[in-house]
Formats: sequence, structure tokens, C-alpha cells
Amino acid sequence: MDKKTLFAINFYEKEDFIDQSEIDKLCDSIDRKSLIDYDYIQGNAKTSIGVDQSHFLDFHKDLEDRIVKEMPIKNQRMAESWCTIQKKDSTLKWHKHPNSVLSGILYLKVDWDSSKLVFQNPTSMEGEVAEIIPRPGLLLMWPSFLMHGSGDTINKSKERIIIGFNSYWDKKW
Repeated sequence: MDKKTLFAINFYEKEDFIDQSEIDKLCDSIDRKSLIDYDYIQGNAKTSIGVDQSHFLDFHKDLEDRIVKEMPIKNQRMAESWCTIQKKDSTLKWHKHPNSVLSGILYLKVDWDSSKLVFQNPTSMEGEVAEIIPRPGLLLMWPSFLMHGSGDTINKSKERIIIGFNSYWDKKW
């Protein structure tokens, strides 16, 4: 039997999508008192998923518009966005984003001790994974069906702050 490949799975990244001054403004805009625990994030971590700031980029429309322009699949709109703050010894469970087309992350505050973003290869029978090392200002996007989390990596940084988002088809399309 010959092995053939039907599809390669692409992800997209843009280094230095935002600069440090914009990162600082975004971090300062987070209402930390309103953040809550969430099942997919274990340990000392909080998120805006499920609270008033669950559409975090609604408060930063210029940034939302810039992210949407970068989406590799056209006719997308921002379906939801959130911020997450992870503290030392927190992890992100394996998960995917149903009812979305693209998912993404914008790293705000990370360092070399921050947990990685780990993807599972859905075509691998051996549990193959790929790891992304976070960097401040890095914008990533991937197909929402990809299973991801922190894998075996545990966040060891004092504070890891991200903006996450999902897209869906634009109704005008």
C-alpha cells in the first residue's frame, strides 16, 4: 500500500504584530477583578470567557480590524475574543474550538518561562505534536478544529497574558 497525503495543515504567524507600548496599553485595559476561573485552564489562572469582557476586542476595535485583515481565510468576522492571565504552575487543557473557522492568539506578556502552545497532529496515529514558543507581540492563527493546549509544558512565568479569538463566516458574505 502506498502512503499518500491529502492535505497539509497550515498555521499562520506574524512576528511583532504589536509593539511594547500597545502591549502595555492592552494589559492595562484588562479588568482583572472581573476575570473568572475556567475549566480548560488549570491552576492559578483567570479569563474573561463568560463575563462582560468575553468579547475583549469589542473594546479595542482598531486592533480587532487589524487582526481580521490578517486572516488567511477571507470573509471572516470576529466571533468572540477573550483575555487570559496565567500565573506560575498553570496549564491549558487540550481543547479545540467548535463552531469557528479560525482560532488565534496574540501574546501580550510572555517570557522564556511561559508555557508553550502545543498542537496535536490530527493525522498522526503516534500522538505527534508541534510546539510554538510564545513571544510578545506574536500573532498566531490556525484552523479551529486543531486540538491544542499546553501539552506537557507548565507555565513557570510569573504572569502569561494572551488575547484569544475565534472567527466565523461574515454574514454579509
